[in-house]
Amino acid sequence: MSSRINCILLVDDDEPTNMFHRIVLENTGVSKVIKVAETGFQALRLLQDPQDITCQDPDIIFLDLNMPGMNGWEFIDNYRKLRIQGTAPSKIFILTTSSDDDDIKRAEGIKEIQGFRSKPLTEEMIQEIIDQYFPPGEVA
Repeated sequence: MSSRINCILLVDDDEPTNMFHRIVLENTGVSKVIKVAETGFQALRLLQDPQDITCQDPDIIFLDLNMPGMNGWEFIDNYRKLRIQGTAPSKIFILTTSSDDDDIKRAEGIKEIQGFRSKPLTEEMIQEIIDQYFPPGEVA
């Protein structure tokens, strides 16, 4: 897989999971930049950091739902407020261990969420997302 997108943001409070997902993403070569945030607050700071423009508008956000402090749903609410201020839209994919039907239904009702996937992130999952949302010739 060649690099078709500029930036991916991983948002998950589990450090080993982030490390594993980063390795999977790096192995695919799909993105030039991979950023990791261990909290929703940290992710929002990354998206607003004027000193680091490499990932202010990530092409993809992989978002865990169950995080302390600010869960994934709260992150999305705050992300929407950033969008109102002019941030370009990212494709958000819920990446979680939750298989709760209510979570799946809730995700389907939020336009910013492109999909609901179960952990762990795999190369096949990445390929499917890239093929569907970033076809060849449409480099981000």
